[in-house]
Amino acid sequence: MKASFVAVLSLLVLGFNASAQNRASTLPYPFIEPDAEVEAPKVQACFLLYDMSAGEIRRTPSPACKRRVTPAATFDIPHALAGLDGSIVRAGQPLAGSGTHSLDTALMYSSTEYFQFIAQRLGETREREYMNRFNYGNADTSSGANFWMGGSLQISPDEQMLFLRRFFSEQLPVNKQAMADVRAGLRQPPGALIGNYGAIGIGRFPARNDTSVVAKSGSAVMAGSEAVRWQVGQITRGTRSFVFVSCVTGPLNLPEGAAATFAANELRAASVL
Repeated sequence: MKASFVAVLSLLVLGFNASAQNRASTLPYPFIEPDAEVEAPKVQACFLLYDMSAGEIRRTPSPACKRRVTPAATFDIPHALAGLDGSIVRAGQPLAGSGTHSLDTALMYSSTEYFQFIAQRLGETREREYMNRFNYGNADTSSGANFWMGGSLQISPDEQMLFLRRFFSEQLPVNKQAMADVRAGLRQPPGALIGNYGAIGIGRFPARNDTSVVAKSGSAVMAGSEAVRWQVGQITRGTRSFVFVSCVTGPLNLPEGAAATFAANELRAASVL
């Protein structure tokens, strides 16, 4: 792992905390110091890069790669696959009872309402069956609503990579059209690693006719005290295809785009972007 990225991110987080305390005297309410005995989680990061024709080509040497954490909205990928394969949703059609979102917009905006509806229709037993078929992390959906957002379901970056490799090579036990529909919903704007962090996106790179990106971000809080940020996806350049996983965890003020920024840095270093 590039120590510089984690070191800089840690300093930014510490600076934010110090700034907040310096502003305490101007607040219209008492500033309450956090419990001194509770240490904020340290910033940890994992990045994995896999060439679909040549194997793994980049890995940060971090224990974070094996550590299971909440998948947050990256779970929208297997969730959408289960919804399509189970005939609960259809690509291009709004899901009754979930507002105006279609599959594409639900993936783009990580619509909690849309995916909660899929979870309700699937039920815990079918949901767990799909997760076991996908070999998705601990496959634990027992914590009820939003089990993928800081709940019982957890997955490590290593496990995410294995799942995504099967997804992008169409090796998952669902119909191929479902996988094609989800991939289509994950396409990003030309020249951006992720396009829904504001108008300019994150991870900008010169747009090329032979390069396309499909990606999903995720952001959640685990155990009430640790922020989890994800960025996962596939980059296709000409005839070559690369799958990447970026995961950054740390204190609650960890920037939401931390994993996307980390991924962009590593992908540039690997000459993929």
